[in-house]
Amino acid sequence: MKLDSQSPSPKKRARNGVHYLNVKMRAKTAQRKRQRLFGQICMLSLIVAVSCGLIWFGLSKALDKFFFSNPAYNLSELTLQLDGVMTHEDLLEVAGIQVGANIFCIDIAGIDRKLREIPMVEDVCIERIMPDRIEITLARRPPVAWVSKSADSSADYDPSSMTLVDDSGFLMKPRILQQEFHQLPIIYGANVEKIREGSLLEGEDLKNALTLLREARSQPKSLLVIRSLNISKGYCIDALTDQNTRVKFASGDFSSQLVKLQRLLEHCRDTGREIESVNLMVTKNTPVKFVMTAPPAPILGKQKPTPQKSKTKKN
Repeated sequence: MKLDSQSPSPKKRARNGVHYLNVKMRAKTAQRKRQRLFGQICMLSLIVAVSCGLIWFGLSKALDKFFFSNPAYNLSELTLQLDGVMTHEDLLEVAGIQVGANIFCIDIAGIDRKLREIPMVEDVCIERIMPDRIEITLARRPPVAWVSKSADSSADYDPSSMTLVDDSGFLMKPRILQQEFHQLPIIYGANVEKIREGSLLEGEDLKNALTLLREARSQPKSLLVIRSLNISKGYCIDALTDQNTRVKFASGDFSSQLVKLQRLLEHCRDTGREIESVNLMVTKNTPVKFVMTAPPAPILGKQKPTPQKSKTKKN
């Protein structure tokens, strides 16, 4: 009987189970490698996390010691430039700033947001100046007129029932009533529902009134000073000047109407006459009504001049 020295064929090895055994051994080896790699990654992550925590703890302690708890950085000087928007006390109340607080603990972004929410404030600048100073500068919206809730232009002047408006049509209530605000013209006859503080004007009539005021301010050497505007009619604007002259403007092409009115005012200035009313809605032959001056009273009798005693100086 011959012994076959040749190795068994692959099919035979597969039938004997050798192939399956090799596959199982390779799978277990790969699994052990994956477990070892996963353990190394977890250990490395733990080391990194602990190191970061220790670094953060050390930095927070250092920052707290040298900055946040350092009395050298406590607020001792508060410089305010409020532009007449509010008082010093009002700003401290709105911003919640306390003198003596650490300047790094004061929420500059939150204070900026609160101040910008005030309708009268147009711009805010807050600076933290080392080591113990904060500077706040406010810029207010420049108002150009009052908007009254009354439709009667003969109503009493009451700022509490009116709202300021700037040139862009933004409505605002003043916290401090400046003296210059009393000289602003008043717009009557607006829809009360469209007067909301902190929003833009709605309605073409109100926008036309602002356009008329803007055109009047831009006229060079203008003699016109508008005291009030009534927009209740809709198709025109009734204006009252500081000379009690009533002027009726058409709703549009204000520049040409103002040029025509300027010529009339210059004529009255040169001749000494006064205009009672003028209708600028008529393009030709503008109706103008002048103030009639009363004739001088007749002289009934002549008074004799009273003799004056002469005074002599004594030497």
